[in-house]
Amino acid sequence: MKPILAFVASAFSLALTVSAQVSNAPVSNVSLPNAPEARATVSSALRPALSSSSAVPGSMRDSSDATQSDPTASGDVSLYTIVDLALRNSKAVRVAEADQAHAHSAMLETRDAYIPNFSLGSGLGYSYGFPLGNPTLFNVNSNSLLFSFSQHDYIHSTSAALKAATLTVKNARQQVILDASLSYIELDKSLKQIAALNDAIADSNKMVDVVEERLHAGLESKIDVTQAQLTQARIRLREIQMEDHAQELREHLAGLTGLDADSITPVASSIPQMPNLDFHTLMQDSGRAPLVQAAFATAESKRFNAVGDKHQNYRPTVGMVFQYARFAPFNGYSQYYNHFTYNNIGLEMQAVWPLFDPIRRDKAMESKAEAVRAQRQAELTRIQNSESNVALWHSLRELEAQEKVADLQQQIAQDTLSSIETQMEHGSASAAGAPITPQQAQEYRIDERTGFVDLQDAQFGVTRVKLNLLNAIGGLEDWAKAASQTTSGSHIAPEVLHP
Repeated sequence: MKPILAFVASAFSLALTVSAQVSNAPVSNVSLPNAPEARATVSSALRPALSSSSAVPGSMRDSSDATQSDPTASGDVSLYTIVDLALRNSKAVRVAEADQAHAHSAMLETRDAYIPNFSLGSGLGYSYGFPLGNPTLFNVNSNSLLFSFSQHDYIHSTSAALKAATLTVKNARQQVILDASLSYIELDKSLKQIAALNDAIADSNKMVDVVEERLHAGLESKIDVTQAQLTQARIRLREIQMEDHAQELREHLAGLTGLDADSITPVASSIPQMPNLDFHTLMQDSGRAPLVQAAFATAESKRFNAVGDKHQNYRPTVGMVFQYARFAPFNGYSQYYNHFTYNNIGLEMQAVWPLFDPIRRDKAMESKAEAVRAQRQAELTRIQNSESNVALWHSLRELEAQEKVADLQQQIAQDTLSSIETQMEHGSASAAGAPITPQQAQEYRIDERTGFVDLQDAQFGVTRVKLNLLNAIGGLEDWAKAASQTTSGSHIAPEVLHP
């Protein structure tokens, strides 16, 4: 009697210990079989890669280091800070991380099928006459899977699903980085254009004044005045459009980061240089896109699941069952059994060999069809990504040519303006022999400023395509991390930059 009770007590204690260890095991310390990529990323994918600190810049802190910690204290916010806050506040990233945690739990569930479970129960009850059922004071039950042809495939399937979920998190993060970076760079571009248009408006005001004075002197016609006023109105219209667009970008960035829209002032020096991209290297790296890799990982998961469902048919499954029960003396078992004992232990192996099961057969056919569909979908995703990269590359070549043209036009406008100012300063005539009028000087200044605005648009077009190409090959997050090294006086310390 005592040895039996001691054995049950020790088994129950072991069950509680194993259960506590399994339930309290951190995600980063759990080994992930058959998924080396997932093992390297699970512990890190559940936190922002650009920052391991959960403190949000701009929150309440000690006043002694408020200037160093608050990104809005100086009115300037770096690209790194914008991207970091956007990642922390992104709901899309949080959804993807929740899916990743779900996939990780599913993987643990399939693996832990081999670990015995323990449960403690009681079937205490009153009985009269011959005992019906088995009312017990308490009972201990345990069962686990010992061998299955399918379980190993299911573990492979959930590991591949975890890899796909991890890549989906990376893709979601890159989309947030792309959105935040493009908005930030475009805001910086728009503010530069607004400043240039302000100069152009000042020049157009002077030009209108000059033309009106010449009109009063009988040197110009009413049409010339109207033409000068039209030029002034067009510049003013473009400036209003730029101001409205800049405010929209500020509001968008405020929604991404949680910062006050009016406090967001870009720092041009915090924007990393755009990398030089090679077409052949780009096409070779097309398969590195997280979206493509996630699609193939999902297809691999479906394939292993189909194999596991197929192995469920005509192959045995072996499990272990342990049970201890303490029967109650007042249920009258001793009156009906000659050699009755109140302590009962059972340990057995259960083997199930399905000979004919149409439901399992149909399930295997369904899983096979899902695997074929997932494989074809992954191949289609890769083809579409490659075609998109080719289109982006062709667009990049055209935009770079346009940028070159705009840059040369801007250089010509600057050189012409410099020459005109020199001629006016020395009172010399132009190459045509006629002296430069104040009206013509203002027109050259306006052309130089509007040319600068056009050059900014051309340069941003190239930047937009390059960032989209980086996103397509999975290199956008590395580019964003480089922003910490180009930010002078960054409000976030570089040492927190680990994925």
